[in-house]
Order: sequence, then structure tokens, then C-alpha cells
Amino acid sequence: MHSRRPALDFANSLPHWAGNREFCQILNAASIVTSQLEPYLNQVMLRARAALPDNSPLQEELRIFVQQESTHCRYHSRYNRALHEAGYDRLKSLEKMLAADYECFLESRSLKFNLAYCEGFECTGPIYAEFLFEQAADLLEGSDPQVAGLWKWHFAEEFEHRMVAHDAYHRLGGGWLYRLYRLFTTLRHLKKYNALVESHLVEIDRHGMTPEELRRSRKASRQLHRRLNWFLLFRLIRVLSPRYSPAGRRVPRGLKRYLQEQVPG
Repeated sequence: MHSRRPALDFANSLPHWAGNREFCQILNAASIVTSQLEPYLNQVMLRARAALPDNSPLQEELRIFVQQESTHCRYHSRYNRALHEAGYDRLKSLEKMLAADYECFLESRSLKFNLAYCEGFECTGPIYAEFLFEQAADLLEGSDPQVAGLWKWHFAEEFEHRMVAHDAYHRLGGGWLYRLYRLFTTLRHLKKYNALVESHLVEIDRHGMTPEELRRSRKASRQLHRRLNWFLLFRLIRVLSPRYSPAGRRVPRGLKRYLQEQVPG
């Protein structure tokens, strides 16, 4: 694991950085959610560090995890400023809603709850890394390489630190049934906010479209979500097992080479 700072200049490419606008807005929505989620992840992992013995091997992994997520957050803050400036006027209010949820979690819920939430989110990172590196060539064709590079770097590091939240949860007393329950509540919570943000983004995009353009846009959105949902569903099945460990995830083709050649640590 390494904390990297790739040289990326993507602000002028947003919001429509690839030919498939609906795909752009799915990832643009993810950036808005990410900018609130990652500071929360770091707060939880810092609490986990404090609860673990000083000589635990996980201490160093948690330190690098926090560095990686902090860097992701800085890049996504720049990304989101470009979206704000593009005229999506409800984004800030949606960010505040999500930030308030995370503040409530930190103030009123147990460390076990917060670790299970983080682990529930982190188990999706390797899956989305696989999609981006192996299944999204058609969606990334002709895209701005700076924005595509940001997402590849981000998901590559999500794959790289895939064990950290899982290990922290289990080292601090988490069990299978509670993990399973929180997996579903976490995914439902994140799906709600991703849907709210994406709905706002595409609503603004669709303003002034002809009926035929609107029909094509809605069809493209449905097809993309169906494709992503099926991809995610089949790979989440293994997460349900009591013996699940992210260590068993296959490294997506091209991921290691991308990190070594494009954003070396």
C-alpha cells in the first residue's frame, strides 16, 4: 500500500467527460457522495487505531488507509467544485444532508456500528475496480484521460486497501451476522444518496431536451444501472459468506500495471 498524488488536471473536462453522459453522471454523483464519505471513513479508522494495541500490525495499514482516503477527498473536492460551477445548484444541500448523517453516526452510534458501515462500503471497492478496469472500455472510449485516470487511480487504491476496514472490524470484535445486517443497511443508505444526486444531475442535463432525446437519455440510464447492478449483485454474493475475506479477490487485469506506470508510489 502506498499513498499517491497523481498529476491530474480534470476541472475543465467536467461534467461531461465521456461520450455517454449518463455514465458520466453516475460517476459524478459518486464523487459528490465520496467527498462526504471519505472524511467519515477516516474518523472511524482513527478511532479504530486508538482502540487497537500500539504494536498491532494493523496500525500501519490504518495509517496508510487514512492517507489514501484523505488524498482521494482532496481530489474529489476539486472535482465537485467544477460540478458546482457547472450549475447543479442542489449539490451543496445534498452534501450537507449526507454529512449530517455521518456526523450523527459518529456522535450517537457505537464503534462497532461505524466499523461495520465502513466495511460494508469497502467491500464494494474491489468490485467497482474490476468493473472499471475490465468491463468499462466501451464507456471510457473517447473519455478525457485525466478524469478516467482519476477514477482508475481511486478504485485501484480502493482495491489495494481492501483488507483494512475488514480487518479492523473483525479485530475489534465484529461478527458475521451483524456484518451481514449492516452490509444491507449501508448499501441502502449509499444507494439513496447516489440516487438523489444522480437524479439532480440528469434532471439539469435533460432540461430543454426534445422528447426523443429525453427518451434516449432515460433508456441509457436504465441500461447502465441494469448493467452495473447485475455486475455488483453476482460479486456481492460471496460477501455473504461467514468465511468471506477480501484477500480472495482477484486483482483486476491492468490494475497493478496502471499503478506502477501512471501513479507510482
